[in-house]
Amino acid sequence: MKESSLKTFFDDEIVLLPESGTGIQFGEYGRVPPTFGWRDITAPIEVRGVAATDPDWTRVGSTAFYAYKFVVGDYVWQQFHIPHDIVPGSQIHFHVHWFPGTLSSPVVNNYVTWQFAYAYAKGFNQANYDFAMTESPLTNAGIVYATDRCPTTLYRSMVTETAAVTLPGLTEPDGLIHVRVGRVNNLTSPIANSTESIFVSTTDVHYQSTNLSTVGKAPGFYG
Repeated sequence: MKESSLKTFFDDEIVLLPESGTGIQFGEYGRVPPTFGWRDITAPIEVRGVAATDPDWTRVGSTAFYAYKFVVGDYVWQQFHIPHDIVPGSQIHFHVHWFPGTLSSPVVNNYVTWQFAYAYAKGFNQANYDFAMTESPLTNAGIVYATDRCPTTLYRSMVTETAAVTLPGLTEPDGLIHVRVGRVNNLTSPIANSTESIFVSTTDVHYQSTNLSTVGKAPGFYG
């Protein structure tokens, strides 16, 4: 086994779980239970051009760059595919990458709130999506919010993340999360919405990773 100046590689890092078929999980230097690292699931923003709720594809100031500008009530659609290295049964976090494209005078750093409405299902003919989501009010869907104070620096790169989300049935890869991502009114009065031009670069999902592939490419994935 290869040696380093600090530690034998993989020494005390491999944890064999006693449950049948759960495979090998990599933890942080021998911790039991293991502590898993984080990875991202990314997806492009999809604007369909079928409703007034689409954000505008707008020039960022006087620069050569363009991005989607979100006002309150705008939303987009994304789909996130569950990768094979996900820790079965773990939680996820949705987050959005955004930045202010204007800076008012005087500077007022009010708040920006994001809403994630989601529907998840396992793949391979194992489950149904909950597409019973209805509008006004939004019902029959998983909904989670994330709020951040708008920075007072122009073009500041922001990452605003939700609390941990539990998706029932997230015990294997190859499922899909359909997500509607929107900017909404701030949830707590009298906190005011930022009046700056708010641009979104992308949104993605943080998930915990085993850093391993699966034995099978279809159920049972874990042997």
